[in-house]
Amino acid sequence: VCAKSLHCYFTSALCFRQYHCTMGSIGPVSTEICCDIFRELRSQSVQENVCFSPLLIYSAVLLVYMGAKDNTKAQIEKALHFDKIPGFGESIESQCGTSESIHTSLKDIFTQITKPSDNYSISIASRLYAEEKYPILPEYKQCVKEPYKGGVESISFQTAAEKSRELINSWFESQTNGTIKNILRPSSVSSQTDAVLVSAIYFRGLWDKALWEEDTQTIPFRITEQDSKPVQMMSQIGTFKVAEIPSEKCRILEVPCDRERLSLWVLLPDDISGLEKLETAITFENLKEWTSSSKMEERKIKVYLPRMKIEEKYNLTSVLKSLGITDLFSSSANLSGISSAESLKVSGVFHEAFVEIYEAASKVVGSPGAGVDDASVSEVIKADRPFIFWIKHNPSDSILLFGRCSSP
Repeated sequence: VCAKSLHCYFTSALCFRQYHCTMGSIGPVSTEICCDIFRELRSQSVQENVCFSPLLIYSAVLLVYMGAKDNTKAQIEKALHFDKIPGFGESIESQCGTSESIHTSLKDIFTQITKPSDNYSISIASRLYAEEKYPILPEYKQCVKEPYKGGVESISFQTAAEKSRELINSWFESQTNGTIKNILRPSSVSSQTDAVLVSAIYFRGLWDKALWEEDTQTIPFRITEQDSKPVQMMSQIGTFKVAEIPSEKCRILEVPCDRERLSLWVLLPDDISGLEKLETAITFENLKEWTSSSKMEERKIKVYLPRMKIEEKYNLTSVLKSLGITDLFSSSANLSGISSAESLKVSGVFHEAFVEIYEAASKVVGSPGAGVDDASVSEVIKADRPFIFWIKHNPSDSILLFGRCSSP
């Protein structure tokens, strides 16, 4: 559709438009894989916090995909919804496969996200570690060098599994400024490990419509109808985009984070016990409809959000298998684009996400929202019960983080 646009007749404009179409197409597929992964994780973590990065997981699996062949490659393409990427089937085969533009687009998205910001700090890391007996092909190293910052390393699981685990943990700790520690538990690797795919993200947000420390108060967070816990509840009066979804008995709120770059979305059920039913309705189609411009409208609201600190780690092997990526983890794996040595397979896929959401330290004179009279605001949204949240990269419409806050 983009290439046929009137604006694409000139060659330079065509290249520009195609690039942005590819980057923009990451959004829908990241939302698809987000819903797929959440469907699996929610059943494993009933009434517990959930937090993961669909975009980073997508990127990490693509790191392996670049060296996958035959059915292993086809299974990854299907699970990652490559059929939804415009023009993918018409891609030209290159030394690094048919997906070079996707890798480039993801790199550009992460470059945008990780630019310094006054409103948030973020650390992202991912790497494929392969047992030394599977020498990495120079061509593969070259292909991953630019988009994945050389995201592959040989390591000696067979002769020094525990030392290898410590080295991996140490690297991820250094890449995330000390926030992600011990990403691999002791049982994660052994002398039988062939390769592990590891990714981690740390995010700390201070929001555009500042939530001030002196406006924070202790309020009960109702975990269930019977149980509650005191939490630090941030508050702010301002103009926010909000939608009511009567069919699902919920409201959706968007809170800007860094102007045009990132925003926090909150999906809040009307009832304390309404989240479980609401979660079953979370699909790509529904999220697209619920957050559409025809549903969202700007209103003056008093918003209450809890301080959040959620850290979750996962072995995603079973999740990816349930999505149809099975050969990658078995003797049927064909990773001959990574190593010419036979029988290389991935033994585990590990992921950790750490999210902190806080208010600004102190209010300054003349700051937005200061001195607004509570009496002038009739609508209140108070996230004092379990809710769904996600952080979206607005230029690409991609979901960076997604989770369930059952207990802040």
